[in-house]
Amino acid sequence: MSDNTLKAEIEKGISRMQTLRDEVRVRLHLAGMEAKEEWDKLEPSLVDIERKAEDLTDATRKAVEDALKRLSTLRAKLS
Repeated sequence: MSDNTLKAEIEKGISRMQTLRDEVRVRLHLAGMEAKEEWDKLEPSLVDIERKAEDLTDATRKAVEDALKRLSTLRAKLS
């Protein structure tokens, strides 16, 4: 995979992650304690992944994909 392709995938994933993060934050205002506790565990890793996004590696791409899955799952619970 070329650096440009990897960079584009990571940037797309980070953008989607930020959108999901914002949606989750809004929905948390209406959520119960269990969802808030789950968010408190997840949020710090999102910040870390955003910082690492400059590293154009498969590990970074995988971390973004994993975070997107976790965010999507949490968002679905909040619906």
